[in-house]
This record gives sequence, C-alpha cells and structure tokens, in this order.
Amino acid sequence: MANDALVAEMLDLIVNDSENLERTMDLLTDDAVWVLEPGGTEYHGAREIRTFVRIAMAGRTHDQSNRIEITNWFADDENLCVEYGHGAVTTGSYTAGIRVRLKASSTRLCIIYHIRDGRFDRIHEYINGTSWWLNLLVPVGLGLLNRRVRRALAKT
Repeated sequence: MANDALVAEMLDLIVNDSENLERTMDLLTDDAVWVLEPGGTEYHGAREIRTFVRIAMAGRTHDQSNRIEITNWFADDENLCVEYGHGAVTTGSYTAGIRVRLKASSTRLCIIYHIRDGRFDRIHEYINGTSWWLNLLVPVGLGLLNRRVRRALAKT
C-alpha cells in the first residue's frame, strides 16, 4: 500500500502521542475537514481544526489506566479506519471543573481518515458511549466543545 508510512504514523500518534498538536497537524492537509458525530459539527481548514484539536486536548489527559486502546483498524490506498476505546481523565477545562475518569471500555470511537497526496484531508469521527447516560452526555459535551471552539475562533 502506498500510504503505509502515513498509516503507521497515525496509529502510533493515536496510541502513544495523542496530545501532540503539531504532530497531529503535520498529518493533515491545509484544507482538511473534520466532522464529529453525533451532531455533524464540522471544522474546515487548518485554522479551525487546530483550534478544535487544541481545545479538545485541553479537556482531557491520559495516564496508565486511562488511555486510548485501538480495538481494530484497517486501511486501503485511500482510507484508514480506526476503532478504539478512549479512556481519559477530564481536566475540568470545559466540564465545569468536573474531573471524571473514563475507562477505554466506556467510550467507543470509530474514526475514518481519507488520504489525499500522502496526508489526511477528511476525518469523520463517530463517538458512542457504552451506557445510556454517556450517550446522553456525548452530544452535550460536543456542543460545549463546539461553543468553546467558535468563541476562540471569533477572538482570532
């Protein structure tokens, strides 16, 4: 496959360096689009995506027992699909000061990356909690995140 190095780089980033904003941005085209589900929120271009990723990263951290665990992935010459559990500790940055520990088994994600010219130009991220209360909170959390991103973008 022509994009083996790009796929390997993204898989390593997800598991071992997911809080590295510059490394993340280096893998994306300047005109990339990132779509979040549920809700269908879209971020267009490097400026919006950088702001979104920076704020999302500020809202969580990882430790040995609360981290990202890839459960499956597959790729072809145009797409990379990664299924994973995202364990984390919320920092309180956009959760009204509430710190919550989420095990990787509590939040399942599927993220699909489209490849163009050796970089990712479209990212579709699907988030699903494993309990009814998490599935109620995910859209609320994504809405709060989007408000923070839009306010930050308006200031620049």
